[in-house]
Amino acid sequence: MPLALMQPSFSVVVPLYRTARYLPDLLASFERQRSGDYSLQFVFVDDGSDDDSADIAGRWLSSSGATGEVIRQENAGVSAARNRGIEAATGDWITFPDSDDFVSDEYFHRAAEALAENADDDIVLLSANVHRFTEQTGRKTDEHPLRHKFVGGQTNHNVVDLARRPTFIQTQSASAFFRLDVIREHSVRFIEGLRVAEDALFASTYLLAAPTTLIVPLKESKYYYRRRAAADSAADSYRTNPDFYFGRFERGYIPLISRFSAADPVPEWLQNVILYDLSWLFPRELNIERKATHLSDDERKRVIELLKAVCRALEWPTIINYRITNISPEVRALMLTLGDKPLPAGGAVRLSKNVPGSFEMAYLFQGAHHPVERVESHGHEVEPLTTKTRCLDYFGQDLLHERIIRLPDLPSITLSLDGEPQILTYGNYYFGSGEARALHANRPAKTGGKASPMWKQVAIRGAAEVVCWTKAPVGKSGVARKANALRGTRFRQFIRNLAQTPHYKKKYSDAWLIMDKLRAANDNGEYLYDYVTSERPDINAWFVLKKGNPEWERLKSRGFRLIAYRSLEHLVALQCASVVASSQLDLEMERPVPTNFYPRSRRPWRFVYLQHGVLQHNLAHWFNSKDIDLLTTASVDEHESIVDGCAYKLTSDSVTLTGFPRHDVVVKEAAGHPFAERSIILVAPTWRNNLFLPKAAFGAQRKLRAPFLETAYGQNWMKFLSHPDLARLAAEHNAEVVYLPHPNLRGNAEGVTYPDHVRVIESSPNVHELMSRSRVTITDYSSIFFDAALAQSRIVFFQFDHDEFLKGAHTYVPGYWDYTEHGFGPVTTEVDDAVAQTALAFTGTGADWPGHYEERIRRTLPLTDGHAAQRITDEIERKLLS
Repeated sequence: MPLALMQPSFSVVVPLYRTARYLPDLLASFERQRSGDYSLQFVFVDDGSDDDSADIAGRWLSSSGATGEVIRQENAGVSAARNRGIEAATGDWITFPDSDDFVSDEYFHRAAEALAENADDDIVLLSANVHRFTEQTGRKTDEHPLRHKFVGGQTNHNVVDLARRPTFIQTQSASAFFRLDVIREHSVRFIEGLRVAEDALFASTYLLAAPTTLIVPLKESKYYYRRRAAADSAADSYRTNPDFYFGRFERGYIPLISRFSAADPVPEWLQNVILYDLSWLFPRELNIERKATHLSDDERKRVIELLKAVCRALEWPTIINYRITNISPEVRALMLTLGDKPLPAGGAVRLSKNVPGSFEMAYLFQGAHHPVERVESHGHEVEPLTTKTRCLDYFGQDLLHERIIRLPDLPSITLSLDGEPQILTYGNYYFGSGEARALHANRPAKTGGKASPMWKQVAIRGAAEVVCWTKAPVGKSGVARKANALRGTRFRQFIRNLAQTPHYKKKYSDAWLIMDKLRAANDNGEYLYDYVTSERPDINAWFVLKKGNPEWERLKSRGFRLIAYRSLEHLVALQCASVVASSQLDLEMERPVPTNFYPRSRRPWRFVYLQHGVLQHNLAHWFNSKDIDLLTTASVDEHESIVDGCAYKLTSDSVTLTGFPRHDVVVKEAAGHPFAERSIILVAPTWRNNLFLPKAAFGAQRKLRAPFLETAYGQNWMKFLSHPDLARLAAEHNAEVVYLPHPNLRGNAEGVTYPDHVRVIESSPNVHELMSRSRVTITDYSSIFFDAALAQSRIVFFQFDHDEFLKGAHTYVPGYWDYTEHGFGPVTTEVDDAVAQTALAFTGTGADWPGHYEERIRRTLPLTDGHAAQRITDEIERKLLS
């Protein structure tokens, strides 16, 4: 029967646990509530919190005169606290806001209004409109993935039946109102101890038990979900929470769907709830910062088995047609595969590499063996340049693979698999329908959007040409002022037109834009530029760098042709360049501007990743997200791990073993500093990704989550630097201890006092010259040890956090490299041992230092003959520009 009430009562259950700093915001929002025909009961459940959250709630109840109580219990988790609140609730409806969130002023008034206006309907759930509140900025945004429930004419008065509108799912209990009589009649409770998806499971269990599936979206009842600046909420603790990968399935979704059979399939709305949850889980495996590297092989197999059990309950059309959140075709294909369902007949083949002169085809297939392939152009079979089968690395699954085929740049192609013609689509995979057809690789892509009126295009083009013919300096001229006045599409068109003027076409025609970091050089980019400008003056080479730093002045004094990063000159040069080469792979280098800056959204240049250091770990998940046309390598092992390893998309024709120009410089520098005359003990550890907050903006330096000395990283390295035996070693041998913080840590260690015997380098030194004067180099995982070894410095590894580092603390996934088996020096995990090995390396003679370290160096880095830059130049011309 409908719950028709003239004056509904709401029980508001608020669990409290370590949220004293946030709770006042929620209480203040309660006080601001618009009055109406409803009553409120507040139940605060202190879940054994060790702060004064309960006292704050108690004082608020007393001062505000609100009806309610504070219940105290030993810590048992948020679900247990909510269940305790259900027992104490007296209202007709119950809701469970989190204590670190808050609500709009009309939150309860609009809920009561909706119930009154729909009293004849058997409504079982009210869904509030979730907005995000970003604590760092104080910004409120309407960007929740389920916001579609509140647009398109939806108001407080609309009743929606989930059976008819299965996309109107409810995944939160904090932002929903439930009927207390239904909860008690069917003993619906939160799953205690479960710390992931407990909200979605509670709401789903409730809806399955309710007499109807009628819900009301409350457009004007806004629930503000706080995204904490400290990133310390339950949603951010997935690495330490076993429920994230196991509990949610074993104790939640699998028991929930087990009540259904083939004759009584899982309701589509519940399938959508599960797909909504999975849509956030799978992409984590492609994110190098969130990948489940901390799981063992057996645990990953267990995850796959659980996912199979869930995906078998999902119907083929529901997986294909789900659109509530973004699920890539690759993940849809994986869910179909895990659920023992076939891939769609079309859309599992794609054409990629959206740059001139490069052509790649790829397709997905199920099972261990790919089908029989036949590629044709105008009826004639085409022999691929190279092929590769890639593992789709989701929890180590081996059921779905990707086949990559590199082809000549042909005007028309067709593909058949096991004799069946395939539908070819550009860009990503697409699960659609249609007939197989030949697509032209050089067909212009549709750009979309509305073109500028012709008179505007002519005016902009004319202004650009006048300036360029007079050669007015960009950045100080009317062109710069004109550019600053333009925005969006007009600005992009302005840049394109500017690039077509005679002055700029000549200046940047087929340019090579070379760079290292945004604010630093002295790496492979600088040394490649050195070679090209001295030995190949026919190449139109430029060096890109942020202006306004010492490196700019240094390179300018050396006669470098500099372009300021993201300046108008840089934007124009990118329109004309044929090569962009960088020793860094950050977004700022690989995609300096969005693709829509280029005509037809196709960049004209090829990207060469010169690599900053030798790759010893698995970075496939990072590399695969980048559009790399050529990757240079220096080590035999790293080259094989990329080309032959199934994790990387890169094929043999896009990876080349050339050596690094930087290594050539290091070897040359080292020759001038005999080992016996060296007196520097260089300490140069790398950084840790988990120590830092996300970037605040494009190109910004990241900040530490906690003060340097409160981190295990800071404590261990300071113990090493402050060790009395290290100070004694330096004093007895007249040696100098030099600490070289990683660039990400420079300026991030305020208030740290270093020992008197340690010299700290906070600037950007000549690292190669420094390594060439170092007798010993102590590092942890930094690829700097490759350079130091070539500089004939002895290596000592201090890895106090070895297991943690390789299982999620940094941006690495364990790869082919083993420090004990392949390393160039001893591996230590304790401070005392690290210092002792440092002393042995510094004082020991050649006979005392194991000879196999030298053998490993020679085998690992064979190309240090001084010609790396020449080889890279030749490979760029041969593979990318021929």
